[in-house]
Amino acid sequence: MSGENMSSAGNQQETLYYFSGFLTGEGSISLIKATNKNGGTGFYYTPDLTISNADLPILKEINRIIAGGRGVITRIKGGYNLSMRGKDKVRTVLTFLDKYPPIRGDLIKEKISLLKKAILILSRKGKKNKRLKNEEKSIELLRERLKEIKKTAKANKHFSNFRMNRKRIGFFLAGIVDAEGSMGLRKSGNRSQPYFCVLMREEAIIDVFQKYFGFGQKYWRPAEKLWHFETGKKGNVLKLSEFFLKKCPIRLSKNRVRLEKLQRILNDYTPRSFK
Repeated sequence: MSGENMSSAGNQQETLYYFSGFLTGEGSISLIKATNKNGGTGFYYTPDLTISNADLPILKEINRIIAGGRGVITRIKGGYNLSMRGKDKVRTVLTFLDKYPPIRGDLIKEKISLLKKAILILSRKGKKNKRLKNEEKSIELLRERLKEIKKTAKANKHFSNFRMNRKRIGFFLAGIVDAEGSMGLRKSGNRSQPYFCVLMREEAIIDVFQKYFGFGQKYWRPAEKLWHFETGKKGNVLKLSEFFLKKCPIRLSKNRVRLEKLQRILNDYTPRSFK
């Protein structure tokens, strides 16, 4: 293999961290207790990983990249759901996350750990319909812990961080921006103020934004249990625009349009242009 091809392959590997970031921001992990339509014990448990978004092309791409095209996309109010439900489909996603793990975030890492434990328990009986001893109790404990994480936004343990080069971190952050970011102009008196912000339940990921770029403010919103990274300085917003449009590009069409428009306005800035 030529050096150029090896470099290209390496770059492709780095870009895949975008999908880890998007899943970290937009993914919903649960253990579903469903009615058994075929009779038997009356119900069964199944792992589920769902990503919701209004951008159908990005969900199709995510389905192809992280789930091998095995996920199911359905329309919901205001957008679409991409659902990977069942042990085999979720295993495919977990295999992807083993290769391209979230670089930070105890909440997402604990949820992934709980999902792996559930699949291990549910796989012990093979294809038998009979529920194993203590299976229901064990799964219910995992389900309750997932609900508790969703309610409190607090992890039970601290997970070790992966050492990553800046390119991988950049693509991971691009996925976070597409999932949880917002950018544009807002009113400040008679003028418009540029802004770029990211809201997350994971404080550690907000810290990565500050450390990676070397600017921005961090806030805590107790009512929503959200950490907030934001900058409203023109120079900072321009740096973020350049980074997420060219160096580690975001993929959501609406975000790209907003960022390109914002960049154009800021680059053409005159005292009159913000009025």
